[in-house]
Amino acid sequence: MEIVIIVLLLASLFGVWLLSVRRKLETQEENIRNAMYQTLVQLSAEREALEGLAEFLGQTMDAETFRRMKHSLESAQTAGEAGLPEWVAEQQRELLRVQKKIAEILEGMPLLQAQETYQKYWKAAKSYEHMVETSGLIYNDSVENYNSMLHRIPDRIAAGICGFHRKKLIEIM
Repeated sequence: MEIVIIVLLLASLFGVWLLSVRRKLETQEENIRNAMYQTLVQLSAEREALEGLAEFLGQTMDAETFRRMKHSLESAQTAGEAGLPEWVAEQQRELLRVQKKIAEILEGMPLLQAQETYQKYWKAAKSYEHMVETSGLIYNDSVENYNSMLHRIPDRIAAGICGFHRKKLIEIM
């Protein structure tokens, strides 16, 4: 009889521990989802600022350059599977290419650079670029906390039982 009570007590303690670790891992996953969502929001805002800038500059560049820039911005909105770290890094690279192209076009146009509309869009794009970077750092920090929890021996056992797996980091530009 005493053995049965001890076994039941140990089983209930194991169950409580398992639920506790599972809850912690679920909280970590929620933090990761929130950070990824914030990163996607900032990427979208940066893309929209660059689209506004491209529209503003559309009259000053040749049609083919404008078409390619618009295509790059559209692909930064629709390509890949949103939310994956690799996709986010690719979007950052694409938006950075567009930014560099805009900077090249405007290099010899100080009067255009002095216009308030240009400055507004450029400052917005740069601001969102920094916000994307910050959101990516927050995402990576959340992933590192989660992944380190998966490496700790007792938590690793519970994670395996509950089906939790490592997450990938975002490559920060």
